[in-house]
Amino acid sequence: MGIAKHLELSGMSSRETATPGEDPLEKIEGRWTLQILLCLNAGERRFADLRTAIPRISANILTDRLRTLECAGLVERDYLPPPHASHVYMLTKLAAGLRPALDALARWRAANDRFQDRQRYWGA
Repeated sequence: MGIAKHLELSGMSSRETATPGEDPLEKIEGRWTLQILLCLNAGERRFADLRTAIPRISANILTDRLRTLECAGLVERDYLPPPHASHVYMLTKLAAGLRPALDALARWRAANDRFQDRQRYWGA
């Protein structure tokens, strides 16, 4: 399904995706969106790579979030020719402004990963 069809089904037009005065943070709201952006901040990924990196997300939700991020201009999709014959997703130049924040969040997550494991173990 193309971007235009996705916008039509979601009740949005291409004009509505870039409304002047709109809060730019609205583009990155929603469950799983931050985790997708963190994965793509590390480099381009195929759909299957994103599914592996975020195991609890379903395929249809990942597809929806990627399309939403494409419509927002934060993610772009490129086609890989055979023998790969798949799509690869990457952050756009617009999303490059998010890289310092995404890098900081990735460092914070890595630093607190052991703490989270300890909490789960001890039931805290």
